[in-house]
Amino acid sequence: MRAPTPAVVILAALAASAHHSVAPVNAANPPEPMTFEWVQEGPPHACKGTCREWVQASGLVTEGTPQRFADFSRAKDVRGATLVLDSPGGHVLAGIWLGREFRRLGMATTVGRALPFPSNQSSQRTLSSHAQCASMCPFILLGGVLRQVPTEARILVHQIWPLQQLEDAMAATYSGLQMVSEQRQLGQLARYTIEMGGDIALFEAAMRIPPWELLRPLTAEEVRRAGLHNAEDVFDKVAIKTAASKSEERASPVFLGVELIGNLSPSTWQVVEHEGVKILTREHPLTARGEEIGHFRVSFACGGNNLFKVTYRETRQIPENSAMLVRGVGLGVDAIETGVMLHVETSLRDMHAPTIETIASGSAPIAFVTELFRDGGQRLVVATMNTNKEQTSVSVGKAGLDSLGQFALTCQERLPSQQ
Repeated sequence: MRAPTPAVVILAALAASAHHSVAPVNAANPPEPMTFEWVQEGPPHACKGTCREWVQASGLVTEGTPQRFADFSRAKDVRGATLVLDSPGGHVLAGIWLGREFRRLGMATTVGRALPFPSNQSSQRTLSSHAQCASMCPFILLGGVLRQVPTEARILVHQIWPLQQLEDAMAATYSGLQMVSEQRQLGQLARYTIEMGGDIALFEAAMRIPPWELLRPLTAEEVRRAGLHNAEDVFDKVAIKTAASKSEERASPVFLGVELIGNLSPSTWQVVEHEGVKILTREHPLTARGEEIGHFRVSFACGGNNLFKVTYRETRQIPENSAMLVRGVGLGVDAIETGVMLHVETSLRDMHAPTIETIASGSAPIAFVTELFRDGGQRLVVATMNTNKEQTSVSVGKAGLDSLGQFALTCQERLPSQQ
């Protein structure tokens, strides 16, 4: 019978002890972040009570855009309103949040921009359909219960791509962390497209255009087939209300911010020195069922009594009103059936963000660390359990261990010999 894997052993022990890239934009001259403005068409005396009103959304979608719109919608009731987009795209996950929030609020969407009305009164505006909705913007447009793309507007699509590598995508290098992040976002975007009633042809058309090509304009037929245009009048309040009533009721989406996966360092095992002590350490993304929920750092340092000191530090994103904390942390190596259980010293909620910070520590025997370095390095399994008895299991790769074997030898030389 095959021995249990370290993950199974550790998770069983924890159970026994239990009581979240951007879509390309011009990186050289990035546009201003998206702003939201309530606009009334004018002049009032000319339209005799029929002046249109709308929310103008102009600029680049950034990590801060969801919060900016949330603040705007609290100050002004936008339910059932028409939202007009003029945007080069931007942050994928923030864009998905916006689209879902527009749908929840029963808003209609279109493409255009507010221009000063040809008069001396600067507060008066008119709506021009000579605008563009590019890259991530068409997917945001899908969030409207009614959607319209004017003939003069341009819909442009492109692959999503890491902004840092956009300047020369072919010459850039890409880490495994970036690949994981990009593929996860692709899956989320495809699911969102179908969820909003769009055709997967929109996703496919965008994913065909590499970052070294110009953005591809969609034809009027492609716009309709993709589901971006399903109404001729997106200012008809009765039609908007009727369409919204047919849409399933939704809870407010939760935006947990940018995925942490792209900001981790180091990406391999390294030996660093802290206050005169050499430490073997590595940082790694923390995922659960494929979802990015945070990151952790695990470190080994020389100890006494034939043991190595182990420290685990974790930042984990949680839902806004959750009281969940981390209860247990364990480590395992492939060939060792018994794991190392760490003591959770602190697991505290950040009062300014939907995250918890956890620190756990413990000791690992020489045999455990020696096995970690065997044959150029072995995988380290890191498992956790929270107070809801939900578990994570992450396999940390061996990159870097093959050149760091001296760390274990140096520590063993410092340890007292067994009697």
